[in-house]
Amino acid sequence: MPILPDPSNFPSASKKGDEPTKNRDEGEQRQKASAADHTSKGPQIPDEMPPKASKEEIEARKKELNKAKDLDLEK
Repeated sequence: MPILPDPSNFPSASKKGDEPTKNRDEGEQRQKASAADHTSKGPQIPDEMPPKASKEEIEARKKELNKAKDLDLEK
């Protein structure tokens, strides 16, 4: 049967809640986030993107990379 510790040794919730306020300066107060803090401007798209590759170029690159990977596995 498990041995349960005496509840009087447990730290109380009120003691834990007081600790962060002691660490803060008296002039510094936490501010709640407003709705404006959670708004986003959307995805950031760079002005200069590399040119789009064709399917043939992608397939050739994929075969080249797989070939190199297969050679590494053989060693």
